[in-house]
Amino acid sequence: MSKAKRSASAPSRKSSASSELRWRIALHAMIFIIFASAVVCLFRISEIYVDRRLTFPTRPPKVVLADRPQWMSDFLAEQIVKSIQPIGLHSAFDRQLLVNTEKSLVVSPWVRHVDEVRRVYDQKPGDTVEIVCDYRAPAALVQWGQYYWLVDDHGVKLPEQYTADLLPKIVLGADGKVNIRIIDGVSHAPCESGRTWQGDDLAGGLEMARLIAGQDWANQIRAIDVSNFAGRHDPRNAQIVLITQFGTQLRWGRVPSATDAFVEVSAAQKLAAIENIYRKNNRVDADQPWIDVRFDQVTCPGPAQGGPAQDATAQIDNRIAAQ
Repeated sequence: MSKAKRSASAPSRKSSASSELRWRIALHAMIFIIFASAVVCLFRISEIYVDRRLTFPTRPPKVVLADRPQWMSDFLAEQIVKSIQPIGLHSAFDRQLLVNTEKSLVVSPWVRHVDEVRRVYDQKPGDTVEIVCDYRAPAALVQWGQYYWLVDDHGVKLPEQYTADLLPKIVLGADGKVNIRIIDGVSHAPCESGRTWQGDDLAGGLEMARLIAGQDWANQIRAIDVSNFAGRHDPRNAQIVLITQFGTQLRWGRVPSATDAFVEVSAAQKLAAIENIYRKNNRVDADQPWIDVRFDQVTCPGPAQGGPAQDATAQIDNRIAAQ
């Protein structure tokens, strides 16, 4: 009789133990869920606090041009900044702001290539957008009609244009030295800003500007006349003429890289001739209305200052021997 009672109570104890185990597991799971939920809530509350209090500024981020080139004026820098200035408030975690800023820079005629757009800390996290770009530096002013347009070294037209009355402030710096030269006489009309201004004459004028840059006498050259480029008006006259600050001419001739340059002396000989004239006279034109450096013998109208050009030309000081 006692054996039967013992065997009946054993399953009851096992069932009770199993029920207690399940209850403990459920309790632990509930505690874990409550704890995990609390952690998530605390993290979200912290995230909202950081976003609203610490990383969400009270004003739009300012834009800074990192590694701004020396040639860039304050006025131009302000123009570029205004064109990409973000509107409204943005979190420091807002990546789309950087994407939009880069898109605005890519279409800017002043920007050749965008290297980096980043958020940086000034007073608060992400309150400043810093950009690093390769800019198109103005290389010349190209005259067309009543206006003078800026182009870069590759002939890409830049947005700025000027009238003749503004040229003294643009061409000359505060020290009186030439900041930029004029290319006159191009045959193609200007294109849209950011595109390459077509024409071999403009390309030749830019090549000429690069060649004379850095020469001791270059500061006396104000403009490059390409109106007779490729001899389109008169094949006997110089294709490129340098206009001096005195209103006189240096008749240069063909573009330095011309394949038929053998018709004239080399570019090195021409440079040497001009340098020789400048050293002896302290003026690149030797006080003559024009000087022709295309051939072995450098010629000019004559010894009289400002005298009219004559068929019989006079030799300047020395002959430039072929090199």
